[in-house]
This record gives sequence, structure tokens and C-alpha cells, in this order.
Amino acid sequence: MSKTLAIDLDSVLADVVVTWVDEYNRLKDSNIIKEDIIAWDIHTILPITETESNSLFSDVWIYRWKDIPPTQNRIGNIIEKLKTQNYRISILTRRDRKTLPYVSNWLETNNIDCDDLICVFDSIPKSIYPFDILIDDAPQNIVDIKFPKKGILFDQPWNRSFNWPIRINRLSDLFHYLP
Repeated sequence: MSKTLAIDLDSVLADVVVTWVDEYNRLKDSNIIKEDIIAWDIHTILPITETESNSLFSDVWIYRWKDIPPTQNRIGNIIEKLKTQNYRISILTRRDRKTLPYVSNWLETNNIDCDDLICVFDSIPKSIYPFDILIDDAPQNIVDIKFPKKGILFDQPWNRSFNWPIRINRLSDLFHYLP
């Protein structure tokens, strides 16, 4: 029987903050870099409201999806290798509905073949969705996971102060933790 890996899209597969920062710098005449984003709630560390920050993420997906790099080169090959090892791949992402066509385009462009694309449009915790292992960059998405499920934290500047037993720097690091 195969196990299901639920993989977050933003900042686990798609390095969207790189493009978000570029757009923020253009709009605000600023010069921040991704490493400056040291808090999950960006509006608490930058002069931007939560609404503006969320809107900018949506705009980046809609107007600049082609500029969003993957978090690792040839990321589609890593997903394919996971599938050949009998893992079911679910992309589990919280997002604005209007970004879905662009997400689909990005996944196709990056050769990411998933079994499910599960979009969360409300505040329901990701932990309630069907998976065996969740890979996410947001600590709040993994803290509620109960055994036998497992959470793996994808390292990003905004989660480095969060202590979690399993942390990976690249998606390919998963192979060290999976049976």
C-alpha cells in the first residue's frame, strides 16, 4: 500500500518569496532579500498590511508565475522519483482561488506530476487532510499533526527559530527520512 506525501506548494516547491520580494522592492522602492523575511507574518516585519501582503502573493502568482523559481533544480524529477518509490503525491496548498490556473501552469512548466492538488480556501488546518507525511514551511501547519501522521519542516528564514525534530533544506533531503 502506498503512503501519501502532502507537499506544500509555496516555499516548498515554488520559491515564491523570491519573486514576492522582487515585486515588493519594485513597489516600495526597497531592497530587501528573501533572507530578510524572518517572520511568517510578513506584515509584522515590513511596512505592509496583511491584506496588501496577501494580495501581493496573489498578484505574483497571476502576473509573474513564470518568474517563480522552483526551490530546487529539476524538482519534477524529485517528485517522479518519490512516485516510483510508491508514494502518492498530494500538493496541499492554501491559496486564493483566482491563482489556480497559474499554479497549474507553474506545475506543468516545472514537470511536477502530482496525484492530487488539494487547495485550502479557508482556515481549516492542513492536519485534517488525508496524508501520511506533510512537508511544509509553516510551523502552524505541522504543530497539530497527530501520530501516526508525520510533519517535516521545510527550512526557510521565517521558520528558523522554530524547533522541530525533522527539518529539510531541499526536497531531495526527503530521501534520508523516508523508508
